[in-house]
Amino acid sequence: MKIMGLDPGVSATGYGIIIDGKKAIFGTIRPNKKNYIEKISFICNEVKSIIKYYRPEVVSLEKAFFQKNVASLIKISELRGALLYLLAQNNINFVEYTPAQIKLTTTGNGRASKKQVRFIMEQTILRNKTRISNHAIDALAIAYTAMRKIKWP
Repeated sequence: MKIMGLDPGVSATGYGIIIDGKKAIFGTIRPNKKNYIEKISFICNEVKSIIKYYRPEVVSLEKAFFQKNVASLIKISELRGALLYLLAQNNINFVEYTPAQIKLTTTGNGRASKKQVRFIMEQTILRNKTRISNHAIDALAIAYTAMRKIKWP
């Protein structure tokens, strides 16, 4: 079973793939484009390549949540829309979880800090590898949540 988590961001998008609950593949996509549309296109093309290579059964995303900066929320929502379109075009199932669901599943506390989520991911999935971006940690936590919540036949 391969589950991919995505932490969408226009400047940096984290991805994490958990294979059979044991192996983790992760990274951060950082577009070097200045144009907003080119950034979205670059991120989607990279995600498409990763999906084609690893062939996850499910892709999981964090649900969009209200931010004080409305412009940032709009940009992330537009990127999420492009990613959801990409998943639909490739017939890939997706699931979404709220930040509180992700924190609760990974740490047992729905109000856990990013530092607590990182610690748990390092101990369980990464086996103490610490050279990983916060975006990739978040993506792995999203994938981990899907792994724990999805009922497999």
